[in-house]
Amino acid sequence: MHPRHSAVTLGLLAALSAVTANAQSNPANTPTSDADDTTRLETIIVESGPFGGRGGDELTRPVDVIYGDALARKNKATIGDLLSEEPGVANSGFGPGVGHPVIRGQSGPRVSILQNGIGSMDASSVSADHAVALDPGGAEQVEIIKGPATLIYGSGAIGGIINVVDDRLPDEISRGLSGAGDFSFADNADERDGSLKLGYGTDAVQFNASYGYRRADDFEIPGYADADGEGERGVLENSDVDTQSGSASVSWITPKHVLGFAVSRFDTLYGVPGHEHGDDEGDEGVTEEEGKGTHIDLDQTRYDLRGDWIEPFAGLEKIKLRAGYNDYEHAEIEGSGEVGTLFKNKAYEARVELLHLAVAGWHGEVGSQLSHRDFKAIGEEALVPPTIARNLGLFVVEEHRFGDGHRLELGARVERASAEANGTQPNTDATLPDLDFTPLSLSAGSVFALGHDYHLRFNLARSQRAPTTEELYSFGAHEGTKAYERGDVDLDVETSNNVELSLERHHGRFRSSASVYYNRIDDYIYEKPVDLGLNVDGSGTASSDGIADRVDDEGHFDPDGELVLYDYEQSRATFYGLEAQAEYALLQQGPFKLDGRIFFDTVRGELDGGRDLPRITPSRLGGGLDASFRQWSASLALTHVDEQDRVAALETETEGYTLLSADLGYRLRYGTGMATFYLRGRNLLDEEAREHTSFLKDLAPLTGRTLMAGVRFEFAGVQGL
Repeated sequence: MHPRHSAVTLGLLAALSAVTANAQSNPANTPTSDADDTTRLETIIVESGPFGGRGGDELTRPVDVIYGDALARKNKATIGDLLSEEPGVANSGFGPGVGHPVIRGQSGPRVSILQNGIGSMDASSVSADHAVALDPGGAEQVEIIKGPATLIYGSGAIGGIINVVDDRLPDEISRGLSGAGDFSFADNADERDGSLKLGYGTDAVQFNASYGYRRADDFEIPGYADADGEGERGVLENSDVDTQSGSASVSWITPKHVLGFAVSRFDTLYGVPGHEHGDDEGDEGVTEEEGKGTHIDLDQTRYDLRGDWIEPFAGLEKIKLRAGYNDYEHAEIEGSGEVGTLFKNKAYEARVELLHLAVAGWHGEVGSQLSHRDFKAIGEEALVPPTIARNLGLFVVEEHRFGDGHRLELGARVERASAEANGTQPNTDATLPDLDFTPLSLSAGSVFALGHDYHLRFNLARSQRAPTTEELYSFGAHEGTKAYERGDVDLDVETSNNVELSLERHHGRFRSSASVYYNRIDDYIYEKPVDLGLNVDGSGTASSDGIADRVDDEGHFDPDGELVLYDYEQSRATFYGLEAQAEYALLQQGPFKLDGRIFFDTVRGELDGGRDLPRITPSRLGGGLDASFRQWSASLALTHVDEQDRVAALETETEGYTLLSADLGYRLRYGTGMATFYLRGRNLLDEEAREHTSFLKDLAPLTGRTLMAGVRFEFAGVQGL
């Protein structure tokens, strides 16, 4: 931490450490009784996990939910940005246009990102520089399950899930015309953000539509982009973003039925800072506009279907259907203006769940999930041949209630996952086998009501993940991560053995939660640096020297090559850590209300023998104050991220940093709606902050001080149209 900020940071954190509460609650806006100091919390309905549609207190596994004012204050540039200060969750950025969530040290193919319960179906898990094809600006709430969620969502959820819930496929009618919007301008990069949602409901039909955009020039930073102090100072070159999204939906809703269909579109063009691979700037005949650096042009069209049937037959409580189809394409445009690599992904996913009434005291659901992915990469970074991945899963989850508020939950899932290569391996022309895997996942969880105020949760899970087609079939240069990757068709399934204990206090002025977890993963798949001194095809003379091999784009051994040679291998890995968060309603009587909140998280990730895993989230401590007075609201938040000196081979240490943010808002009611005018400040200390979880940390720090002004509004029930 910079010495000029240390006294301020430590002083505020020391003051905040005396107060505690749940970060997802909003007591400053919760009605209270003069005769009773117990804060009454609204019930938040959770859509994720087994028995979706319940309140969070009714679930065996803890689920964090962000909604309302807490969600509105978040940075919603990317889903990773939005969740970057949630306990146990970090962001792995690849410039301002890309943000991947990291849950307890795990990301990529181990964290499933859902939209209304169906996967994003993009190529974000293929590479760190591929954006998630999802606009978080349209979210109504965001749900986080930390730890294995494979029972319901399959192998890709071995590390957890993020479910973004929006209003495209509602289950309620909003009669008349309703709408909401949020428009803002930020001084950093002249960033302009906007979103607009409109709905119209009749007796049984609901129409919804939405549009969103984000545009920004190159972002300003406190110092140099390069950690070595090279390049231009004060600006993160090639970090511009231009994103648009939109959707339209229609739903038929009755007391016993819901049937909805939605079509959505997501387009984004963003720069990749620090990675002008293939950049021909300065070459003869290349214009200044063409030579500005590598950009990714991403387009996705998505179709979604929802069906609910309440009490369809004797013994059944509900039948739920969710399905989605995706047509995805993105082009990596080099500095010359030419397309270096084109990625195409056509995928569909469907799931059916049957919730049955209690049988011998057990209430639960059985279901099936089907997914199909047809992926192609054409061009310089075509690391894998065209592949087809299929997955069929069957699962059952049963719950038994006993005593006064206690629950026991048992579940099992079996999958059949297949990988099919439609062509030979790039750069080797080797014939690749079709592969099949049968992951099996089991779980047991319990929740004990300790009086009125506390819940104790205990969860055990054995979860398995099948290797991805990239881990199996890759062979080639991956400029985005400066690696030459070689897959392995002999990889086996990963097996995660996870245990978690959590305690929550969820009533009264003081609310808190704490979790400890331990996760041992057998046959953990990771990229291991190679030290053989050979070309990637095995030719040459071996010369192991204790230093990872470097190669050129063609795979020829070169000590000065730009690419590090990696092989996909398997070993035992261990993740363990602690998360705690708390909030205290300091003042809740009268018009002035004040809350204090604090959180802490830490995680370790190690391979067998104590070797550190790369890009593990550093320990973090943060807190804040939330205040309201009549129409006014204000908040102050401070987060300190420790240095990370437990690093893997080839990884550099990362200095700690402190982020300070503030919000000020004024609410104005009008007719059937309300508008909120707001001012926000981010990174107010103008810290040079580098995310250890990012591949680009030494080339692209977080953006500098940012001031934002905007208006958010909503209205409902306008009749006579």
